[in-house]
Amino acid sequence: MQALNLTAEEFAALAMQRLRAEPPALGDVIARPRGDHDHQPRPIKPPDETAAVPAAVLIGIVPRPEGPTVLLTQRAASLRSHSAQVAFPGGRVDAVDGSPVVTALREAEEEIGLPRERVRTLGFLDAYLTGTGYRIVPVV
Repeated sequence: MQALNLTAEEFAALAMQRLRAEPPALGDVIARPRGDHDHQPRPIKPPDETAAVPAAVLIGIVPRPEGPTVLLTQRAASLRSHSAQVAFPGGRVDAVDGSPVVTALREAEEEIGLPRERVRTLGFLDAYLTGTGYRIVPVV
């Protein structure tokens, strides 16, 4: 597969055409939350979206001379949950956050030291329901 040779601005413009401008709302039938339930050998009922813990992750796209790359982290092996997993920076929405963007940027700053003012948000992907009870909104 040949890589697209896009500038950061060309990539941003293309991404903004394809991403949601607003985060997916609870019960958004257009963006039925995908989730762990979709990946089971036998169909299972999706979890109750309204009972899920709100969370957000930052899908960071880093412009590099060879093309855009995705920012991932590896969680510490000593953590109680999700230890040693490769993941997007993110986590549970705090009551003071007010939006998935604030959560994703706060978590990225806490986890990897990425200053919030260095991030330009482009949009959102559909929500994802985990088997562990989280409803994750990906912020690009």
